[in-house]
Amino acid sequence: MKLEMTMPRPINMTDVGQAKAARQAQYRIKLRQRREPEADRVDTALSQALVAFMSYVSEERLEAHKTVVQMLLRATLDLLIDAGYDADAAKKVLHRRVSSLSRPDIAEFIRVGRLDKRIKTAH
Repeated sequence: MKLEMTMPRPINMTDVGQAKAARQAQYRIKLRQRREPEADRVDTALSQALVAFMSYVSEERLEAHKTVVQMLLRATLDLLIDAGYDADAAKKVLHRRVSSLSRPDIAEFIRVGRLDKRIKTAH
């Protein structure tokens, strides 16, 4: 069973830990200068887009896309369980994160992002 380190990580005050923190800080400065997102921001955007897609599929009753949505949710849950998380707890958090009711930013993304047009032109 593999469980990931809890966040936030404890501060590493060793010379090696401080050097690593300094390198990471410099790396983040370079990313900001290049306007390049960090991986966690890309993960968040991908999650938001998926929730918007799921909401749109549900509202428009797009049955052909529901299988894909269910497959993605099941795969996400499987990855969490494989990482050592409790199945029921992971399912509860997953459902909360993909609920458009708990994510008011999603309705705005659908409206502003013209998700319906993006879906229709993707075929």
